[in-house]
Amino acid sequence: MICGNMPRFAAVRTLVLAALFVIGLAATTPLPALAANSGTWANTGSMKTARTAHSATLLPNGQVLVAGGESSAGGLTSAELYNPVTGKWTFTGSMATRRYAHTAVLLPSGEVLVAGGIVSISIQGVISCTATAELYNPSTGRWTATGSMATPRFAQGAALLQNGQALVAGGVNAIDGTLASAELYDRSAGTWKETGSMNYARSTRATLLPSGQVLMAGGNSNTAELYSNGSWTLTSTMKFSHPGTHAALLTNGDVLVFGGNLSSYVSEFYNPSSGAWTATHNIGVNPPNGPLTLLRTGEVLLAGGESGYGTDALCRLYDSPTNSWLLTGSMNQARAVHTATLLQNGQVLAAGGQVKTPNGTFSVLASAELYTP
Repeated sequence: MICGNMPRFAAVRTLVLAALFVIGLAATTPLPALAANSGTWANTGSMKTARTAHSATLLPNGQVLVAGGESSAGGLTSAELYNPVTGKWTFTGSMATRRYAHTAVLLPSGEVLVAGGIVSISIQGVISCTATAELYNPSTGRWTATGSMATPRFAQGAALLQNGQALVAGGVNAIDGTLASAELYDRSAGTWKETGSMNYARSTRATLLPSGQVLMAGGNSNTAELYSNGSWTLTSTMKFSHPGTHAALLTNGDVLVFGGNLSSYVSEFYNPSSGAWTATHNIGVNPPNGPLTLLRTGEVLLAGGESGYGTDALCRLYDSPTNSWLLTGSMNQARAVHTATLLQNGQVLAAGGQVKTPNGTFSVLASAELYTP
């Protein structure tokens, strides 16, 4: 499905950054230096194809499936597998539809469901996004088409519910702008059905709570809401407005959210028991806005991303018991709009992404590296 016309962006990558990770400017008030912590990055095998805004899914066999994304030539259908034992990537079956800024959900069957995403954007600024969905079977290495969503969308939130259904909510398309609608995928029927719409349109992460509810917080506002049994209920207002929000479920059941506005990036956590939001301690001057990954140590890794200084390799660790951020080892390659996946051995795989070049353009990356806590 074609999404229609949208105001022209300078580049496709600028669009993806605007939808997923709002770029902040330098903070004007100096903040105290962060304490350092252990943690190192080491290069591993590079992907076969340079890609950004792709999905990465840890499979039950320990391998990582990377699918779609954008290259310098446009959207991709290709997919590849990372083997942590060999440190190498191999091609697997390709999708039928080019897509990036899509979602991927590991189903109880072991299959991976990808849905939505941007197909292309023309030089006139016409964005094509899709409502289609596909299933990847790790046993055969093949993709098969499944039912399409009712609404084409990209940069949506997605979560696997406790009943085995997959929820997608919000996102963006060029006809409707930011979306409030939500849909459920039923694997047994291979179909989607619309469910209750959010109280606010938003493009942000979805987090499944231990209670079975799903939290959607931020996305150009300081509101947050919970999904349960087909309906959304507003919960308490956040301390800050969080465009392009990242989120991570902590070991104690709280949810850490991190996002930015035009002056700084801020973080806070949500306590589902009390429904209250609490600000975290200092995250430092102009931190990057990379993905969040919960480590086996209970800490949360923030790996690179864009900052007010450009594409960054700096990394942070959030320590829940002290409610504070620590410095940790920097990546070997500055990168943004990449993926960070926790492996079964406790390492984190950062793959692909993009880096801003000195002349202001973006270069898409194939490189990958491993973080050891």
